[in-house]
Amino acid sequence: MKKLLGLCAGALLMMPFTLQAEGSGSSSPAGPFVECQLQNGNIEFMPAMFCEIKKGKYHY
Repeated sequence: MKKLLGLCAGALLMMPFTLQAEGSGSSSPAGPFVECQLQNGNIEFMPAMFCEIKKGKYHY
């Protein structure tokens, strides 16, 4: 019973952090999501780091 209570308490304590991470929706480990204009003229929504790797121009 104590183990079950401990698991439930741990899950409840971690919930605010996971909700905050999922709720933001505008960032990733590769940076914030931006509209990136690629060299061929296409505009894609991707992390800023990938835009730089593909030599595109972006704005927030």
